[in-house]
Amino acid sequence: MTKIVESWVTFRKEPLRESFSTSLRSVNELTIVEFHIKTDAGHEVFGETVETPAITGDTLNQIVLDLSTTLAEALIGSDFEGASSFFYKHLNNKLATRSAKSAVDIALYELEAAIQGKSLKQVLDCSVSDIDTDITVPLTSIDEIPQILADRQEFSCFKIKLGIDSLQTQIAKIALLRDISGAHARIRVDPNQAWSVEESIEFLKAADRLSLNIEYLEQPISASNKSGLARIRSQSSTKIMADESILTVEDLEELLSLDAVDLVNIKIIKSGGITPALEIIERAKAFGMEFSVGTMMEGDKGILAAFAIAGAQKPDYCHDLDAAWWASNSGFTYSAGKVSL
Repeated sequence: MTKIVESWVTFRKEPLRESFSTSLRSVNELTIVEFHIKTDAGHEVFGETVETPAITGDTLNQIVLDLSTTLAEALIGSDFEGASSFFYKHLNNKLATRSAKSAVDIALYELEAAIQGKSLKQVLDCSVSDIDTDITVPLTSIDEIPQILADRQEFSCFKIKLGIDSLQTQIAKIALLRDISGAHARIRVDPNQAWSVEESIEFLKAADRLSLNIEYLEQPISASNKSGLARIRSQSSTKIMADESILTVEDLEELLSLDAVDLVNIKIIKSGGITPALEIIERAKAFGMEFSVGTMMEGDKGILAAFAIAGAQKPDYCHDLDAAWWASNSGFTYSAGKVSL
């Protein structure tokens, strides 16, 4: 039986092609944390993560500490029988950040793939080579939107980040995006928790009056205010998505009990790994809850895992997989609104 005998952490920097700005943060360069493991059979693989303290609360120092101590101690000397079973047996109940657990779990799935002589895509049952994705229009001034869209002509599904501007300015931005992108373009709106319940309802009513045809409004209010999402949903025909509000299966069940949202955005780092992300997806499917697969601004390894989950679980949906488009160097290709390897 294969035994994990060593682990270590390395880092790499990845600049972005342009600033990625939301109401929560602005990023120009990523620090990718790589978690490597080695087995007694000579397999060497690694997983990745990034810090997103504004979203997960996990800082770089804490992530590295968890990887180097608590999680490393759980791995070293342990027999490996499979990624999912190993996660539940050795990692699930460990007190560590989700971001750190995510890097370990990706490494475990890479190890499973290496042992079986398969790719990560194959291990996760993904058979597609490309997937529809939206593209982010970052938080910006209305004057910059035309040029931003000119740089994204290959896309027809847009996720626009909004902040604390006046309602008039918010609506003007969406109207301009609709005018430039055309009637058939899909527009998703993401304030990243910047609004109140009342502001969210007011925005949706104004968008309805102008027939701006928003596909969904994503996480407009504080992540902790799940009942507020239910209030917004009850007063609008526009779909409401939870993102920062859903980290765990328990979060999903609370959202379901409140009838708070129409769909959820699943991210591996936010969930704490591939294994718990798949658990949330399976529970969402069981209850008929729509879902999208997304990523943080992260490296290719994490994006590949998200791509594989999206392709296996919901291949015909337009997911939130544009993170590699922002990278100065990436193994992914974007064309005609699709991301491919």
